[in-house]
Amino acid sequence: MFESLSSAFGMIIEDIILYNNKSFLVPLFLIALLFLWMTEKDRKLRVVLVYLVTAITVIFLCPLYAWIGMRIDKDIYYRVFWTLPIGLLVCYSVVKLMIRFQTVVAKGLVLVLAVIGIALNGKFVYDNQNTIHHRAVNQYHIPQSVIDVADALKLDNYKPIAVLPAELLPFFRQYSADVFTPYGRNILEPAWTFSNELYDAMEGSSDTYDAAEIARCARNEHCTYVVLSCMKQIEGSMEEQNYFLLGFVQGYYIYMDYNYYWVYKEQGLLDEDVIAVGG
Repeated sequence: MFESLSSAFGMIIEDIILYNNKSFLVPLFLIALLFLWMTEKDRKLRVVLVYLVTAITVIFLCPLYAWIGMRIDKDIYYRVFWTLPIGLLVCYSVVKLMIRFQTVVAKGLVLVLAVIGIALNGKFVYDNQNTIHHRAVNQYHIPQSVIDVADALKLDNYKPIAVLPAELLPFFRQYSADVFTPYGRNILEPAWTFSNELYDAMEGSSDTYDAAEIARCARNEHCTYVVLSCMKQIEGSMEEQNYFLLGFVQGYYIYMDYNYYWVYKEQGLLDEDVIAVGG
């Protein structure tokens, strides 16, 4: 047990070092916390900014708590840091320090030094060569193709199930809850070890789709729609699997299963535009 707690504490220290990186964010946070311990007199603010923050910090550093948390998922234990209002604490401390000075020059000097100190703790985000930044094309700040595909799949009277290419999954649920999917973006994370036969059929090859295999797996998952990227070739055809092409949207073919089409049509669940295409 002692070895386990010692190992947990070692990982705590590693998380702190990684979180702090090459900055002095953690020391700055600790200085601000100590400053508020000594100067904050308002009882309500002390509870929120001093006692609560200190308690969270102590809990994070507790080897027993860390050992329990890391047994659940050691890769995300560092996220306890996210509960600490580091930015709020530092900024409030700077303002409180400025108030203690009487002259405008002294207040301004504290402000300038604080801004420089905070700036030096970060990096200019657009200098990151590993991140591609795009100008927003809509109010949702997601690819327009996701919005157009989601709108094409939506039915006014029913929530269908659709299987989507992997590149649409991280954004799809941000925009629409009107279409179910057999799996979500969680399947893209190797650490979560999710698996799905339909996902394997959709993403098993980087350049081709097997229409027969996708149709079989999609029906096992009760999918009304199959969305395929035009960037891949299709071996066979979805029409041979009793699907029809509902539309081509932003580089994606949207196929509807005729089996569901006739059932939904009889039940009056289809929109007029879908009926027009399906015949």
